[in-house]
Amino acid sequence: MSENILFKEEISSSIVKVANEDKMVCWEDLINDLSELIKENYNGKSVNVYRGDWKRKIKLVVKSMGYKLERFDDDIFVPLDTTKDVESLGTKSIGSNYKLTASENKHVVDLYNSIPMTAKWVLSTGKVVDHEMKKLAEISCYEHPVHSMIFETDDPIWKSYFTIAELNEIKSFRLKGLPKIPEEVEEYLNKYDKDWKSGKVLYEYADDQKHDPITQFNFKWIRESIMRASELFFYEDTLTLNDYSESDLLHEVWPFVYRVFKDREIKAALGEKSSVAVALGRNEDRSLEAVRRRSRKATGAKVDILFKICNRELGSCEVGKDNVTIVDDKYLDDGLIKLPKTLRDMLSVLAQKNPAQVNNLSTIGFLMIGLTMELVIMDCPVGHHITRVLRTPKLEFPTTINTFATDFLPLLEAAWKGKEAMKSTVETLNNRKRKVAELSATMEDNSVGLPYSFVRNSCN
Repeated sequence: MSENILFKEEISSSIVKVANEDKMVCWEDLINDLSELIKENYNGKSVNVYRGDWKRKIKLVVKSMGYKLERFDDDIFVPLDTTKDVESLGTKSIGSNYKLTASENKHVVDLYNSIPMTAKWVLSTGKVVDHEMKKLAEISCYEHPVHSMIFETDDPIWKSYFTIAELNEIKSFRLKGLPKIPEEVEEYLNKYDKDWKSGKVLYEYADDQKHDPITQFNFKWIRESIMRASELFFYEDTLTLNDYSESDLLHEVWPFVYRVFKDREIKAALGEKSSVAVALGRNEDRSLEAVRRRSRKATGAKVDILFKICNRELGSCEVGKDNVTIVDDKYLDDGLIKLPKTLRDMLSVLAQKNPAQVNNLSTIGFLMIGLTMELVIMDCPVGHHITRVLRTPKLEFPTTINTFATDFLPLLEAAWKGKEAMKSTVETLNNRKRKVAELSATMEDNSVGLPYSFVRNSCN
């Protein structure tokens, strides 16, 4: 089968999700799981041609994976909105970001204009961050984090709006920093900070360490993570991915990221989970109909890992294949648009639970592209509109046993710090006054809350 099938990875993931133990795939279940993807990418072409393209792709992928379709029904497919032409749908094509309509751009600019001066981020030089972001939003044709009021601190475009000193001030202002690793955990990590001759020698060394699975969870997690990673170097001293899929990468290269949550304080939900926070943002204006029929409920963005405690979403994770670079669409779309928007929506929901702590809360993301990982932090240092994205440098998974300690131990530290940052957010969130049980006699002013990220008209 050709490797150039568009959305092959997404189709494969849905097939695995809906198939039974006999590798039988119900056509209706598969179409329902892919419905959001199919609708979002409808480009206004002939409905019959578009349906035919998708059916052909799905059948090819099912066959190539060794699965079988059951109960195929040619009449079962996603209903498409044919009332919008290509221009009104925006321009979302291969190699191109979403193109905003005039009404969408106006909505964003109006949102910037609504920020009161007392809530704006004024730098020591007198420059107002909100004003510079609005300037970029006004001239932008394609979706950018600025349309979601997200300041991506490493985005080179800001060098045209701020000096290096101002950008450093934006990065460092009210910066909480990442949690520090306890001394005993640091000492245990240092046990593995050696030059290893082979993956087998490293595995056997880690295997000899014994720890209480409950009281010494951190030690146990480090030991097991190192053992799993060392297995990748059993037969060769260098690592080759052999065209790993995103699922292969997540479970064979990056399992330590979700296994650090095995102490059950925070749940790491795997398997293309939909974010409730993103769904709330996309359905913010949905209500009981009066004059017009209510809009179709939009689903939340699907993430590779969803981190939450009870019903509170604290962060998410995105995984990309090895052949993805920082200039590829996968990195640009998922790493610089999807992940930050998801984290902002999560932060917005958390802020609703404790508005007084909006400037002390943060949401956490992991971005794993091939053999590199970034820890991503979203916070709101000033006011309740502009959110800031901070990232660690790209941390590389070891490609040779000779650099195992140098490369792998920082990855363990980043995973641990990400979890502890989420726990800190929970503590901050719970630092609130109890509510009074009274009837509501006033209307809430929604403008004082942290707005959700930008929502395309086609998602409503």
